[in-house]
Amino acid sequence: MEEKVRAAVEKCEGYRLMGYHCSEATIRACSEVLNFTLSEETLRISSGFRGGGGGFLDRCGVVEAGMMLISYRYGRTDPTVDVSGYSYLIRILHERFIKEMGSFDCRVLRPFAYYLSGEAQNCSHVYQKGAAIVARLLLEADQLIEAMPESERYRKKA
Repeated sequence: MEEKVRAAVEKCEGYRLMGYHCSEATIRACSEVLNFTLSEETLRISSGFRGGGGGFLDRCGVVEAGMMLISYRYGRTDPTVDVSGYSYLIRILHERFIKEMGSFDCRVLRPFAYYLSGEAQNCSHVYQKGAAIVARLLLEADQLIEAMPESERYRKKA
């Protein structure tokens, strides 16, 4: 598992250095390492999440890319299918970002990244740490869903 996580981190940083934004670099790196075949359209859709949503500095684009990948793998196309699994994973993604990064908001993470790098617009730390969080979660996802507490499962109303 750790080898794949390291590979995702390295690829994500490589994509950052090529000029891809956080959401673009993360979705590309993690999908390649985890063998998710994403269309060019899906990759293009990830572009708008950069900088906390087009530069709005809201939720980090790495988190958004993670949610896209979770939804790609576990999402539904039928409204009668249970949403518990992917919803649970997305909550865990947010919790892990808070625990490991202190926040999932770009407006909090970006100044910290600047402090670490000394360069404006250099979120290298966020790309790398975030890609590790996303990749690890996706590698653990089946086991997490299997062990999901009953309290996390949605129940249909009678």
